[in-house]
Amino acid sequence: MDQVLQFIDKNKNKLIKLTMQLISIPTDNPPGKNYDKITDFIEKYCKRLALDTKRIITPKSELKKYKINAGSERINLIARWDVDAQRTLHINSHYDVVPATSSWKTDPFKPVLKRGKLYGRGAEDMKANIAAVLIAIEALGACGIKPKCNIELSFTPDEETGGRTGFGYLVRKNIIKPDYAISEGYCNDYISCGNKGIAWFNIEIKGRSCHGSEPYKGINAFEKMIFVANEFLLLKKSIEKRKTCFSTKSQKNRFSTMMMGGEVWGGQKTNIVPDRMCFTIDRRFLPEENIEDVKKEISNLIRKLKKKDKYLDIEAHLMSEEDSVVSDEKSILFKEFKKSAKNILGKKPKCALLSGATDIRFLIRKGIPCLGYSADGAGSAHSDNEFVYIKSLINTTKIFADIISNLK
Repeated sequence: MDQVLQFIDKNKNKLIKLTMQLISIPTDNPPGKNYDKITDFIEKYCKRLALDTKRIITPKSELKKYKINAGSERINLIARWDVDAQRTLHINSHYDVVPATSSWKTDPFKPVLKRGKLYGRGAEDMKANIAAVLIAIEALGACGIKPKCNIELSFTPDEETGGRTGFGYLVRKNIIKPDYAISEGYCNDYISCGNKGIAWFNIEIKGRSCHGSEPYKGINAFEKMIFVANEFLLLKKSIEKRKTCFSTKSQKNRFSTMMMGGEVWGGQKTNIVPDRMCFTIDRRFLPEENIEDVKKEISNLIRKLKKKDKYLDIEAHLMSEEDSVVSDEKSILFKEFKKSAKNILGKKPKCALLSGATDIRFLIRKGIPCLGYSADGAGSAHSDNEFVYIKSLINTTKIFADIISNLK
């Protein structure tokens, strides 16, 4: 492996340039921009590495099912290095990024290299990983080293909007059926072994409008919402005492969470009593919890509130749900990946449950050993001035090269 690691060191500028080229293609989602442009770029690179490529277009019927009606054609690019092995390692990367705000210090799609950091939207999440896996494969090929597993890569859209019309589609249709899989996750000396569950609700409160000078003639949905939100805060306190037995990166991540007010809307005009108010709830629950119980908690509280206030007109709309997933840490994938990380970093990484969800959950549900690992950007993903550390980008490339060459 020494020659492979030396190749990566010698070609670090190529690695940085590739990451910058990927960042420079704006793939904001929503709505899903330039998916054709980035898949063209990645496919050309894969072909230069002698990988076999295939494009899978997510049909419009699937997009309609998940209310996607704007942006690019949803292109899933698959690239394979087939060595006639019995097993296949799949490495997934999503190429879409969240939109950038106007608060960036630089143009988010004109990457800037400064003091060991590469800035740009998608630097950490997750265009650095795309570059890392491509250069890792290039290094192995240049050094004449064949993997012991078939290697299958996927570059997919729409992870930032749930993944069901990207990687989720590939898994649902059995287009990919690997023995092991790797995607994004923790970094440095932590790897991800799964994630908490998700339930998103829209809480809708209806009132009755009237002139603002005579508010007693109506029912103020905003005032009703304050009452409802205070009751939900009591539930939140109870929920956030629950603790998982699974390992997490920080103590705070061991608990269930309920975040209220990510979106709030309603009302029409200053002098009209609001007849409708809505707020959202983002509920993240533990593997020890059940999705049906999570939903019942919300519906039971709403029934209780209606009994307290006979004039309360309230409904909870479930917008999205994803059960928690945990992969088997005892599998050979985890053992070999820990060895690879230790070979490069000098220390063995720990496994931890992610608080957020990634596309790899679709394969974990099928019982396939899966883990998550990413180049380090100090948790700047989705934030203003997102970046990735160059040192971590290089180390992550080396780790990918090591696991690709050693996993059987």
